[in-house]
Amino acid sequence: MLERLKEIPPKIWLFASGFLILIVLIVFLLWEPGSTGKEFGFDGGDSPGFTVTQNENGEWIINPEIMATSRELYKDGQWLSYDEILKYAANGELDLVSSLWELRRKCPADYTPEQCNEIVKAFILEQYPGADGERLVGLFRKYLSYEMVLREFEQPKGKSQEEIYEIIKKKRRELFSDQDAKLIFGLEEAEKEFQFGYDQFLSEVKNLPGDKKLARYEEYRKGVYGNYYNTINKREPKFNKYETELYFKETDLNKLSAAEKDPQVRAIREKYFGKDGADRIEKVLKEIDAEKKKEEQTSQEEQNWLKAHPTARPEERDKALNEIRVKILGQEEAEAYGRRKALEEDQRRLQGK
Repeated sequence: MLERLKEIPPKIWLFASGFLILIVLIVFLLWEPGSTGKEFGFDGGDSPGFTVTQNENGEWIINPEIMATSRELYKDGQWLSYDEILKYAANGELDLVSSLWELRRKCPADYTPEQCNEIVKAFILEQYPGADGERLVGLFRKYLSYEMVLREFEQPKGKSQEEIYEIIKKKRRELFSDQDAKLIFGLEEAEKEFQFGYDQFLSEVKNLPGDKKLARYEEYRKGVYGNYYNTINKREPKFNKYETELYFKETDLNKLSAAEKDPQVRAIREKYFGKDGADRIEKVLKEIDAEKKKEEQTSQEEQNWLKAHPTARPEERDKALNEIRVKILGQEEAEAYGRRKALEEDQRRLQGK
């Protein structure tokens, strides 16, 4: 979630400081025009003496301890407007559910979940007094009811993950309107749809040239993510995009000679990382290749020594192998190589190989 917030425009970051944005997310997550806040019950018991209640006149009674704690956790600051929240929630820049959980993690460690929820309600009531606060608290309880449904949900046996997720989506819409469900869970549901359909997509494009595979891949993502596509595309690390293009073009590239392939791979690297970045990647790959060759040489010389000295004592063998490793790899790398070999041997022994 924190990584995603880094992608939000600078104006939003002003509000995000100190998790202010998280509170506002809750407000929008729970906002529903026309709701009185009294339509939704909450089956979870509030902790005695630590509750937000209403008296006979409909006035809110907030325990002073809760109010003090809420002010400590959620500092004053500038707030997003409803229009801004709608915009960034609708395009996936704000993950409402993740933000709610991020906020809850800021509650004191010794507080119960119910007490933490009361802190959230107290803050909402102070920040949004009057009818708006009443609506928000009622809708917050509605979301808590949804969480209770999830806690009681038992995954049916014999069903695929996709079928189970469809059941969860239906349960969401039993409590939320379709519009609100999409606002709250839309990005997550789009990501699941992408995952569930990805193998089928690969099957459909497997015989296409690399360039067409890549073009179809972007079409597939746009079709699945819709309003979230720009956000998903912006968040994706350059290295992931680079690896994706190489993956879809791998078959075509492997048909080329080294003289033909290397310039094309270089062009792809420069596309995502620029000339300096491409140079750094090539330098790292050369270093990795050199290390691999040295380790292969080490392994070969070890095997040669062992074949030439089948009756060597353990201490003599260990000394000779270590000398080979230090000679080829250097002291530090030889020690790391030895630890790795010992670990691999332990794993083989445990597996009975």
